[in-house]
Amino acid sequence: MYDFVKVIINSSLDSPAGLAVDRVTRTLYFTDGARKRIETANLDGTLRTVLIWSGLDKPRDLVIDSTEGYV
Repeated sequence: MYDFVKVIINSSLDSPAGLAVDRVTRTLYFTDGARKRIETANLDGTLRTVLIWSGLDKPRDLVIDSTEGYV
């Protein structure tokens, strides 16, 4: 399709929606509304980790504040 598109995360996602990048730590954050969680990974897809998995109801968006360390 496009030459510049690179798949970073391609498994265990049901309903991905929100996407944010922390440019300071070079970390990718993304939501999965169906699984009700927020995950993180390195920009190359390694070190994928579930960051928040409880208390969420279909998360869709997120914002990263690198200077203050907030998601």
